[in-house]
Amino acid sequence: MPRIRRFARNRGDEFLLVILLLAGGVFASLPRADSSRYIHDFFARANGAFLNTFDWAFELGDLHRENADMRRQLAELSLQVSQLQESDRQNARLRQLLDFEEQRRTEVLTGAEVIARGNGRQQFTVTILAGSAEGLQKNQAVATADGLVGRIDRVPGLRTAVVSLLNDPANAVAAVVQRSREQGIFQFVEGEGCLLYVLQTADIQVGDVVLSSGLGGIYPAGLVIGTVASVSNNPEDVTKRVVVRLSASLDRLEEVFILRQ
Repeated sequence: MPRIRRFARNRGDEFLLVILLLAGGVFASLPRADSSRYIHDFFARANGAFLNTFDWAFELGDLHRENADMRRQLAELSLQVSQLQESDRQNARLRQLLDFEEQRRTEVLTGAEVIARGNGRQQFTVTILAGSAEGLQKNQAVATADGLVGRIDRVPGLRTAVVSLLNDPANAVAAVVQRSREQGIFQFVEGEGCLLYVLQTADIQVGDVVLSSGLGGIYPAGLVIGTVASVSNNPEDVTKRVVVRLSASLDRLEEVFILRQ
């Protein structure tokens, strides 16, 4: 057997010729009827195998097309689900705006979408899709359902306005601690929101809610600014250092509403 295998590898064409000659001899030795039947069966089986191969190829092509269609349908369904989820989130935010107006009895002038964020010298601002056409004016308070976010800085167009955010060090809000009624000025100092001008004797604790007091005429009373994150009591200082964490996420603003003055 090894000799035959080596012969088949090294002299493949001659080996095939020998096989064909042997097969021809076998068919020649058979009766005519038997040889015809064998030849017919051989070609019938070969033809069947050939047709089966083509059937398999066509079926494989159909499977590829079906898979492509299923992938396309899956992509379309995923897109529709994403769009529905975003619509639900937008509806939820609008419901929050309406609830805010009802709960605080603060009249909302209009809602607006945030369309741009400032950078460089304007890093503490956002641009909203509302302007003089909606009655916006400088220094009107701007909030979300979570709390106060800033004020209208300028109104350059009929449908645009620029909001100065609370993290701008130039902004200051008269504030009051909801629980103890201690008062101070909320302002960002060195990147942190702080309640300033609070005496050492003031009753302020971590977790206290800080609201706008209404003094100063820009921000209506009762708007949530944030919660007290830390209180530093140094007897050598006249005032406490009170750090306040904002309730509204200024870096995630999508819609805001402007309060009527």
